[in-house]
Amino acid sequence: MNTVLKVSCVVALMAAFAVPESAKGAVFYLRAGETNLAMPDGQVIRVWGFARDTSLALNDGTITVPGPALEIPIGDPNLTIHLKNHLPNLNGAPVPVSIIIPGLTAALNPVRHVNGRVRSFTHESFPGTPGTYSWNDVKPGTYLYHSGTHPALQVQMGLYGSLTKNFSTGEAYAGKIFDREVVLFYSELDPALHSAVALDDYGPGKSVTSTVHYAPKYFLINGSPFSGAASPLPAGSVGEKVLVRFYNAGLKSHAPLLQGAFMKVIAEDGRAYRYPRERYSFLLPAGKTMDALVEFRSAGQYAIYDRMMALTTGAGLPGGFLAFLAVSAAP
Repeated sequence: MNTVLKVSCVVALMAAFAVPESAKGAVFYLRAGETNLAMPDGQVIRVWGFARDTSLALNDGTITVPGPALEIPIGDPNLTIHLKNHLPNLNGAPVPVSIIIPGLTAALNPVRHVNGRVRSFTHESFPGTPGTYSWNDVKPGTYLYHSGTHPALQVQMGLYGSLTKNFSTGEAYAGKIFDREVVLFYSELDPALHSAVALDDYGPGKSVTSTVHYAPKYFLINGSPFSGAASPLPAGSVGEKVLVRFYNAGLKSHAPLLQGAFMKVIAEDGRAYRYPRERYSFLLPAGKTMDALVEFRSAGQYAIYDRMMALTTGAGLPGGFLAFLAVSAAP
């Protein structure tokens, strides 16, 4: 009887201290894989991307570029990402992948090649061996997550996405109130590089040996380059405070310019400025996020485009980093 009582007590204690995963903070299940992107000029490009699944046991998400937008609940400091790897082999070997989030503190475990060069900023996930990545001090902000393994290649291939956390409802950072939100996620595609990877013709001794001669021909906003069929992005009404979240997952820097209005840049990489910086244009370096508040004074469509002139789609004009923000009259 005593033995049964002791076992029962142990089981009860284990149950009391066992914390379900849902109570550990925001938990996401991502899967790296490949898909195709069709460009407005008819070219189809093989890309890598992330999908968000409902569990490690299921593959019920859709591979997208950018990857799924992840949002952490207000007040939750913890984040866990479980990552599965469904990438194809390259050069006869599995391709590892990982997750890092610039701007967030984490314990990184760099992985090196046999010659000592760093291959990955942190531990990697291989096909059949999912990896777990955790952060326990996630502050409100706008962040870019991406592969930390061979980022010069894997980020260009499409392994990136957005992560956001608000300070409170309608408040991006303490004291930074907004009524509406617009996402402008910049990325680039070099079709020659993507073709080489798709044909297993990338790497030592292959026709494309590295990203040194990287030459993007397509410039995407939210996964698509501009075309005449593109719809304007809803940007609220006159007098509302519109939060514009900028992401640059390309390998080159760009300079968004808002025609006909100005922006108050309030943060970069999830860090709020002490004082906003009024700009109609600013530098958006590769791998960076920036947040800006805009109050439009009149209804209409406002062009936002890249001063670095990444405004082509293949050989066609207009295209690339061009979008229109649609502002309605005050209610």
